[in-house]
Amino acid sequence: MGAMEKELVLGIDCGTQSLRATLYRVDGTLLAQASASFPTAYPHPNWAEQDPEDWWRALTQAVPACIRNGGVPASDIAALGIDSTSFTGVWCDEHGVPLRPAVLWMDHRAAKEAHEIVASRHPVLEHSGWRVSPEWMLPKAMWIAGHEPDTHKRARRIAGAVDWLVHRLTGIWTTSTGGATSKRHWTPGDGWPRDLYAQMGVPDLAEKNPDSVQYNGDPTGTLLPEAAASLGLSPDCIVAHAGMDGWVAPIGKACIEPGTASLTLGTSTVMILETATPTVVDGIMGPFPEGIRRNRFTYEAGQTSGASAVSWTLGLMGVEPDTQPYARIEREAMAIPAGSDGIVVFDAWRGNRTPYFDAAARGVVFGLTLDHTPAHVYRAVLEGCAFGIRNVLARLTEAGHAIHEFRVCGSGANNRLWTRIIADITRIPLRVSAEKHATCLGSAVCAAAAAGCFASLEEAAAAMVPAFETVTPHEGIHTYDEYFAAYLEIYAKTRDIMAHLSALTEHKPPEKAGNSS
Repeated sequence: MGAMEKELVLGIDCGTQSLRATLYRVDGTLLAQASASFPTAYPHPNWAEQDPEDWWRALTQAVPACIRNGGVPASDIAALGIDSTSFTGVWCDEHGVPLRPAVLWMDHRAAKEAHEIVASRHPVLEHSGWRVSPEWMLPKAMWIAGHEPDTHKRARRIAGAVDWLVHRLTGIWTTSTGGATSKRHWTPGDGWPRDLYAQMGVPDLAEKNPDSVQYNGDPTGTLLPEAAASLGLSPDCIVAHAGMDGWVAPIGKACIEPGTASLTLGTSTVMILETATPTVVDGIMGPFPEGIRRNRFTYEAGQTSGASAVSWTLGLMGVEPDTQPYARIEREAMAIPAGSDGIVVFDAWRGNRTPYFDAAARGVVFGLTLDHTPAHVYRAVLEGCAFGIRNVLARLTEAGHAIHEFRVCGSGANNRLWTRIIADITRIPLRVSAEKHATCLGSAVCAAAAAGCFASLEEAAAAMVPAFETVTPHEGIHTYDEYFAAYLEIYAKTRDIMAHLSALTEHKPPEKAGNSS
């Protein structure tokens, strides 16, 4: 049976805390899922690391379990698509063996290096809006080269997490156009910016990058025999490199029409918008050329802390999800009026990603009194995260990029109070995907297109994406305007204090340290 005749595909998402495998028919019907978790180490404030071998162990646990749960022959699976967090960097030898723990996407140790790149004013930075995040590859590579020179010298490859997994599956070193253009400063036609790399002190970086760049929906190759055996799949199974989790989620929600933006409410919040009319928008990452589809440009915005800040808040209160105390605090928060009776939260639990690009920014809970309850604080955190979304939305709107709806997925999409607050604060209808794991579905869509089950990525998305539940803004949403103004003012008046506190608590490693593996 050829790949085009098979009707099953796997979508795999290697997230921040776990790897999830999902099995779909090519009509979008979810048949089964399974997941496996892995740990994160935090060796210093604002650092985060993982062992890549933990991702592989999770993959070899979750995929066979998913197939068993689906009760289908593995030989009927035409293809798998896989995505991951980004940029999560793996420094490895020519065989893909890691030389040190992977530096996780949310690791902000390279803030100084990010500032140095921006100061270069290299022309390629126009594609990133003249901004650079310490989450990206180049600043992280500069940090490793400066602080662990032996690791940099020995590294034959500096791979993104999904690049490393795809190599482990197929033996091929490749990356997605999205990962290349948004995290490595690649551009179609010009390729890697070797002069920028050299200017930043890492002239050998282009040779350490993957060998090729490919579009979503294109096939990468088939499984290596040993990988097939580890996953319980046929060696004929096609592998599709689905790229970055936040950028494949729009595919899993068919965010194709102009003005339709993807909003992922996960560990971080990620907003993705495609356009055919690119302009530089202050405070927004992009316009990245051909980041998701050919002849389109992609904007990215959002915050490093999203649902993670909400979970942190509940954890401080000793409240676990899906418990009676959680149901009680949710009911109480729903009854509190807009503005949380005077509490305003600035949502920078792990720095501000956009529009300020401020790794030193910190979370602020402002306006507390003895009359406030835990439910007030909980609601204020939800509102603060929504103000962060409105802040970047305003930048896009002012630049002429109108958004008429958000298509929403992620763990936070299950929180009805949060989605209601976001709709009210942004004044944009939210269409919440029936498939909460739209990132997995996006990878499955890429797999179906790569296997030739559809003529194009757009056709595959249209056929496989499920229904949506619409959350419309309430009347009286202008109540939030004054609170949003206070949100903006809190940052403007406290950012110097934030920077000072960040400097006081910063953990500096020894200069020129050797290999830390």
